[in-house]
Amino acid sequence: MDMASSLILISNPGSASRKYALYDGEVCRARLHVEWAGGTVAATLERDGQTRTVALECAAIDQAAEQVKGVFAAEGVLQASETIGRIGLRIVAPGSYFLADHALDARAIERLQNAARLAPLHVTATLDELRKLQVHFPLADIVGVSDSAFHITKPDYAWNYGLPLHDADRLDIKRFGYHGLSVASVVRTLQVAGKLTPRLLVCHVGSGVSVTAVHNGKSVDTTMGYTPLEGAIMATRSGSIDVAAAHELKRALGFDDAQLEAYLNKHGGLRGLGGSSDLRELLAREADGDHYAHLAIQTYVFSLQKSIGAMAAVLGGADALVFTGTAGERSAPLRHRLANRLQYLDFFVNHQANTAIAGDEKAPALISELALSKPIFVVPTNEAAEMAHQVALFPLRP
Repeated sequence: MDMASSLILISNPGSASRKYALYDGEVCRARLHVEWAGGTVAATLERDGQTRTVALECAAIDQAAEQVKGVFAAEGVLQASETIGRIGLRIVAPGSYFLADHALDARAIERLQNAARLAPLHVTATLDELRKLQVHFPLADIVGVSDSAFHITKPDYAWNYGLPLHDADRLDIKRFGYHGLSVASVVRTLQVAGKLTPRLLVCHVGSGVSVTAVHNGKSVDTTMGYTPLEGAIMATRSGSIDVAAAHELKRALGFDDAQLEAYLNKHGGLRGLGGSSDLRELLAREADGDHYAHLAIQTYVFSLQKSIGAMAAVLGGADALVFTGTAGERSAPLRHRLANRLQYLDFFVNHQANTAIAGDEKAPALISELALSKPIFVVPTNEAAEMAHQVALFPLRP
């Protein structure tokens, strides 16, 4: 890649946010986070360790891609003489095809369109973002960066549901797993710090929730499956649910397939149990004696405890535990409650070290009780850096 095309834009579209980052090779110049806040679109720019609010002229987050170049130019991050040569777009989609990174050419886009039928809530936003990026960055090569590729190292038996293999293989119904970019980022951070252990549990707690069993830096299993709906209870996703219960919901509430999927993805989890997807709000309500908030948090923590236990069983024990993701990095009460349920695995949290975490750390922070506990780390996830690394190495056709 020549200097004129060394700039890489990272795009990470979510259902309620858009995250962008501008990289010069693998050095991040700036990040832009766009989300809903108080009924309006809010944007924060992070540059040189400083974060501040910036103005966007858009009424919805799905219009953010139209503003990115202008914001970076106005802030002096992107010079008029510079060109963004490559774009990395995070791909969260079921299917063996998406277990690898791909140049988003016509064939790959067709695959994505087909995947939208299988998981519309997770793929539709990606396709919409792709269309806007193509319009506003017509000269850039766009690479779809797999969020599942890290899990390609799972053993063959960890991919299967209890289905007839000829049907599962023909229809490509497998436990693909997600949050791979986040877990890969955590592993890379621990490796650089010299703190990677043989048997590692990575607990990603954000809007989505997953626990991944990592052995010698490689994924051996993870709690998410065919789509990111499977696994632990999440902010708005139900997590795993008996298919018969899902069919009864569909029948009783008069849903079609799309409505059922939207219900399980957007109206379940903490939101369904306690009326809010914001853990901070539920903790505050619980402190005021709100029974439903207390029940929601208890159910959520119990679900996470079971997921961590399952992945520890996969590894035959655990040498270290990592919390990452928005809530995993920022919520000391969540980490404390979970750790108290994991003492049988020899994990004991140090209260002072745990509460001292501000959520803006750049390196692994140890929060376990020294000389008593196995290591418990809070590690900031950096999906953008992992994506930039993958995009910089991706072999595009001349």
